[in-house]
Amino acid sequence: MYTKLTACRACGSKDFSEVFKFDRPMALANDFVKPGCEHQGMVPVRILFCRNCSLAQLGETVDPPILYKNYAYITSRSQTMNRHFDRLCKDIASENGKQSLVEIGSNDGRFLDFSVACGFSPALGIDPAENLAGGVTASHQLVRFFDVHSAFEAKTIIAEPNHILARHCFCHQEWKPFMEAVSVLAGKNTLVSIEVPYAPDLLRRIEFDSIYSEHTSYLTLKAVAALLKGYPFHVHGVLKYGVHGGAVLVMLRHNDSGIQPHLSADEMLAQEHVTEDSWRNFADRAKEKIEALKLLIADLRSQGKIVSAFGASAKASVLINACGFTAKDIAFVTDNTPHKPGRLVPGTDIPVIEEGEMLSMHPDYAIMTCWNFEIEVLAKMSKWRERGGKFIVPDSQLRIV
Repeated sequence: MYTKLTACRACGSKDFSEVFKFDRPMALANDFVKPGCEHQGMVPVRILFCRNCSLAQLGETVDPPILYKNYAYITSRSQTMNRHFDRLCKDIASENGKQSLVEIGSNDGRFLDFSVACGFSPALGIDPAENLAGGVTASHQLVRFFDVHSAFEAKTIIAEPNHILARHCFCHQEWKPFMEAVSVLAGKNTLVSIEVPYAPDLLRRIEFDSIYSEHTSYLTLKAVAALLKGYPFHVHGVLKYGVHGGAVLVMLRHNDSGIQPHLSADEMLAQEHVTEDSWRNFADRAKEKIEALKLLIADLRSQGKIVSAFGASAKASVLINACGFTAKDIAFVTDNTPHKPGRLVPGTDIPVIEEGEMLSMHPDYAIMTCWNFEIEVLAKMSKWRERGGKFIVPDSQLRIV
């Protein structure tokens, strides 16, 4: 089901230090199954820090087909995400025009269709999720893992794309095979854009709920620089976004492109100070945050309060499993994502229900497990809040709003 890490995904070093570990084996974060069906299993989740290049990465890697052949995560259709897509399209277009685009990890084709509507054409997606392949309407999608074989196949459709974009999937896979495939697909004028959560943001906000089996690496620019020493690419520029609790767009160009890199790359690299101690401090604060949440929920339940959660995300799975919550603690999780209502939170007996059912059951509290969409959720659930409902926001400090 999983293999153990033997060498750093970025630099190849074997000089590791274990800096974080959940106290219990964790369910696969997107393994939402119907009652009576078996979960795919539990795995240890621990982070090893590479002392050579600063990349923090999981010590155990779940076999990719288990995670991605039938994938439960679907790209958000929120206004927050629409605004982000618009900005992302403008940012990469300003660097390399609109023209052709290949998206790695294209999911259900939501961004692909958005990019075509913005003028990027032709557009091609590559994604291994067989259950999501029918979602693309405005472009073509290869149902494949991204590797040198699918890269060669993609070249027969778009010989030299203006853009290669990987949104929140680079840190789900092995870095060196990814760059080998990019080296096949990219031309000298291709802009390679990699959008990922940024380790310093995760550490600052104590985002322990972002640590799960799909996220095999926690990116630093120092680690990316170490990776690129083996490939004909360099960091061209870096942009910061607020989406998903803090992300960066790392833009790569071929060493022979002749285009001057942005100052942003050197500036951010100089400001980046992620150390072994940074992660150890994170581990201590994450344990404190988990214990504080467990105590809060126990206190509310002792008062007879009904506690739920809002958002059946991977973050919800991690938070609930890390705290050891059952249906006695969390009555249900609310989500309108297709196929999740009627299923159970991975590794638990907690049901997922639709928002309409939540409003009729009227819980007293709801843990906002999709805290990265806080402003939108607060506005959406205003009537429930007016009737006395309160959100528990598991930010760097627990907040009740």
